[in-house]
Amino acid sequence: MSTYRELEIIKSIDGVNNITGSTFLAELGDPADFKAYKSVIAFAGLDPSIRRSGQYEGPSRISKRGNRHLRRVILLMTMCAVRSKNAFREYFFRRKVEGLPPMKALMATSHKLIRVIFAMLKSKMPYKKGGG
Repeated sequence: MSTYRELEIIKSIDGVNNITGSTFLAELGDPADFKAYKSVIAFAGLDPSIRRSGQYEGPSRISKRGNRHLRRVILLMTMCAVRSKNAFREYFFRRKVEGLPPMKALMATSHKLIRVIFAMLKSKMPYKKGGG
C-alpha cells in the first residue's frame, strides 16, 4: 500500500493531521512488519515495565525502550484526539472516572489509538466516526 493511502487512512481520525500522520508513518516504517498491535506498542516504548525485587513490587511505568520519536508523535496524536469530540475523548474521561491518574489515562488512550490505527492499516479502511 502506498504511503499516501496510509496517510489518508490515518488522517480520518480527528486529531491526526498531515504532520503527525507523516511522522508516525516515517518512524513506524512498514506496518506489515508488525504481527500485532502489541509489537507496535513495544516498538514505541509504550509497553509497561514491571519493577519487582524479592517481595517488593513497585508501580509499573512505560519502558521507554523503543523509538522515542514515535512515542512522542503517538502522545501528540493522542492529546489531539482527546481534544476532539470522539470515542477517544470518551475513553480518556471514562478511564479518569475509573480512578486512573491523568497521565495513565492518556497512556491507556494512546494504546487504544495504536490498536485502532493498526486495525485500520491492516484492513485498509478509514476510521468510522461512530466507532472506536
